[in-house]
Amino acid sequence: MKKGTRYAGVPRLTGKREMRNLLEVRPRARLTVSILLAVGLAGGAPPLLADENHNGSDSDWLLFPSFQVFRRSAAQDAAPQDDYEHGTVDVLFSHSAGPFRALAETEIAASEVEIERFQVGWELGENTLAWAGRFQQPSSAWNTEHHHGQYLQTAIARPNIELWEGEGGLMPQHVAGVLVDSHGSLGSDGGLTFAVGGGAAPILRLGQLEPVYVLRGNNGGHRASWSGRIAYQPELLGDDSFGLLLAQHDVNVVDPAVAAAFGANDVTLDVAGAFAKLVRDDWRVQAAFYHVGARFASGPRPRSESFGDGYLQVERPLSARWTPYARLEVSANAAHSSYVAFQSHEFETRRTLAGLRWDVWRNQALTVEVGHAATLVTRFSDVRLQWSCVLP
Repeated sequence: MKKGTRYAGVPRLTGKREMRNLLEVRPRARLTVSILLAVGLAGGAPPLLADENHNGSDSDWLLFPSFQVFRRSAAQDAAPQDDYEHGTVDVLFSHSAGPFRALAETEIAASEVEIERFQVGWELGENTLAWAGRFQQPSSAWNTEHHHGQYLQTAIARPNIELWEGEGGLMPQHVAGVLVDSHGSLGSDGGLTFAVGGGAAPILRLGQLEPVYVLRGNNGGHRASWSGRIAYQPELLGDDSFGLLLAQHDVNVVDPAVAAAFGANDVTLDVAGAFAKLVRDDWRVQAAFYHVGARFASGPRPRSESFGDGYLQVERPLSARWTPYARLEVSANAAHSSYVAFQSHEFETRRTLAGLRWDVWRNQALTVEVGHAATLVTRFSDVRLQWSCVLP
């Protein structure tokens, strides 16, 4: 492909007016454009967001407000019922000036305000960006696709293995350091994306992973993390993709009770995964599987263990506005993992869910979702109702 024509026919998303016009089309197209915007702003597809002939500066905002009602009922073990209302606004800001890029993502909730991503970048070449700051590590299949904005994903709940650190997630999701992202063509029609990041991993304190914070004070003790992702697209601008994920996180255990349970002051997580996304005749399939090895090497008796976890989500729009979906999550050996047991005893070893999304108004959606899950200590059913929106 020649310079200046490699994405012929693809709109250049360079300003608020263009984003607004694109988001005013039918709901399913709006969702696709929103995902394109978020992924591109994160450095996942820089050529789609940068006009090669545009050398001025440009700043854009996207807001993703959402409100969710959640109700849980125990199926056994007399676990207490749980219900809550939760509202957030996810604010995404991007700025570009020539080869310079900046990205900030802030989540505003009633209980806290947290900067989830804070990155500055430089365009090294036609298809390559280098970022520095706090970013989402690239070896997460779901979060690279959907990010924080609830409107960007059809389902309400994220797969359990993909939860953020503050939600009790098992895997580090935010790293402070350097990220390099590249995107290019492969063959006559295909494309290849590659991302690798390295920096400071979260620590394990008070029962959950804590990444490097931007607004709050940090306790220190963060150790090294690296993560990578490579994906092949049969069609460069198509929806299908297949990829591999690799990561290694050295997590410092600063919680004395957890360190005593582990018999070690740190745990190294070795992650290998694969993912696929397929779109055929309106059917959309997302699948991923992770193999996680945990090495406890700092204690008196070095040891290691491993477990696996994966999910399969299928959805098919009934019309431009109605989208039913279903997801299955399964794990292997998680019930026998001390890392899972002492880091997140509520980790769901198996989960099934089904839901229905209604794109009811312009840039707004209502979603209802029911599920059944088993954790290490109990089983329960839940129902969720969510309103989500994107405001360009």
